[in-house]
Amino acid sequence: MKKILLSLALSLGAVSVTPAMAAAPAFSASQMAQVKVPDLSFKQVMRAFYNGQMTRAFVNAEEVGSLPYIGLGYEENGEQTVAVMHPIVDYLNSTGEPRYLVIIEKLEIYEDSGNLVSGHAMGADADLYTFKRLKGGQYQLVSKSSTDLQLSGSWGRIQLDVSSLKTGLQPIGQNVVGSIFSNGYVSTGVVETRWEVLHLPEDDYINSYLLGDAGSSNAGNYEETSPLHYDYESTYQVMPDGNKYYPIKLTFKGDKPTDDYERIEPVNYSKIVKFDPVKKEYQ
Repeated sequence: MKKILLSLALSLGAVSVTPAMAAAPAFSASQMAQVKVPDLSFKQVMRAFYNGQMTRAFVNAEEVGSLPYIGLGYEENGEQTVAVMHPIVDYLNSTGEPRYLVIIEKLEIYEDSGNLVSGHAMGADADLYTFKRLKGGQYQLVSKSSTDLQLSGSWGRIQLDVSSLKTGLQPIGQNVVGSIFSNGYVSTGVVETRWEVLHLPEDDYINSYLLGDAGSSNAGNYEETSPLHYDYESTYQVMPDGNKYYPIKLTFKGDKPTDDYERIEPVNYSKIVKFDPVKKEYQ
């Protein structure tokens, strides 16, 4: 139930970090550096972080495709947590050095059937890790996701597409690289999308934040000629200004309903969104 409520809140842009959620210990680069693996295979990554948790699991192939997976224990309600490793995302950090992002998605299955536990507003958990390659060929941990990492999701999966992540990778602050990507959902003929930003710092934990509205359309309900039809989108532009986190400009164009949905008006405007490092949110 917690995942369902959290994913629904994310889809509505209503999640913020509270003191109870932000319980991660202080970040320590030296502690991260103590973790080394011979390679970034599924076998070695799982052994490095999930020893003592792994169990056998059977998942219907269509639920995870060809991705490698393994069980992470059993629940009393007949469900089982399964860890799934996504393709590695390689990128360059702020100084041009190669880095490797590992995504371990943790979804839930019914133990007896191997089917995914899912629902429109139900997401999944995930652990993210970044590594650098050492001269000897080993990989050393650089950072990992915060304990309060919240990723949007639906139908029992996270919405974190690898190709979109790679496309959106860029400097998002002074010595900070991240990825800006869009997520969304369709409900009763209406498409809702939003921009999210994945921060990949090397002096702090990895985390993902809601940036803002990416657009919406009700074309599933109304023809373009209908007075009730609307369709708008937003584009983003990172604006380097020398600060720890750069402002981002969102530009909206199209036919957009007002907040109370009483009117539909043509729009063409921009607004600046800044990251608040204390509140941990874009506003």
